Amino acid sequence: MNGRVSIVAVIVDTLLARVVAGTYRPGGALPAEASLAEDLQVSRLTVREAIKVLVARGVLRSRQGSGTYVVDPDRWTDLAGLLMLERARRDEREVGLALLEARRMLEVGSAGLAAARRTPDQLDAMGRAIGDLRRAHQRDDVEAAARADLDFHDLLIHAAGNPLVVGTYAPLREELMRARLVTSAHPEVRSHAIEQHERILFALRAGSPDAAKAAMRAHMEQTSNDLLSHTPIVPTVPVASGPIEGCDGGPPTCPPDPAPPVLPALPTPRGS
Repeated sequence: MNGRVSIVAVIVDTLLARVVAGTYRPGGALPAEASLAEDLQVSRLTVREAIKVLVARGVLRSRQGSGTYVVDPDRWTDLAGLLMLERARRDEREVGLALLEARRMLEVGSAGLAAARRTPDQLDAMGRAIGDLRRAHQRDDVEAAARADLDFHDLLIHAAGNPLVVGTYAPLREELMRARLVTSAHPEVRSHAIEQHERILFALRAGSPDAAKAAMRAHMEQTSNDLLSHTPIVPTVPVASGPIEGCDGGPPTCPPDPAPPVLPALPTPRGS
């Protein structure tokens, strides 16, 4: 990532955090480009590029000759924006459980498809991923364990043989890695994952869609229990609702700029 792209990404996150905090309200206009550039101490070009990103993600909407407006969050489809919004409304456990619900809907069905469509090479690759997870567990390498865990699920999703399922799952992966880096710090969670993955692979090798779906369903249930046991409850910052008193004139009565949420750092992706 070069410096300019990095700066744009920071401004994207800053603007998104302000929207989530209610500094810029749904249906309301953003300040003028020049004003934002001065406020954020970046160039107008950087602001313009950041706004284009958020327009493309459906968080903002541009009106020719009128300005840029905040889209109602109920109409958002951008995963990163929705997760930031959910974290402002709910604690980390609740966000994790919501993410797990989405996983359950995708992965249980995918396990059934994979049982009917998997290839010998895919089965071997999933077996290697379990081996990687076991070795990482034995040496207490949390990052490697999280990678191997997600590798297994990636392979299963691809084994389902449906590119639309792969495309639906892909945006979740970064968030899943963040979550797994937290729970994989606990040895018992890693042990559960190894056991559950082995059961899923056994069902896939047997070519039984019903058994594969049952095994994945049990894995999701175990993951839910692990999440509840090992994810701390982090207090939320309430999202503002209604007009913000005194903000027409700016500081000192306006709320301070919210910082983007602090999340565990993602490891550098491993070459495929």
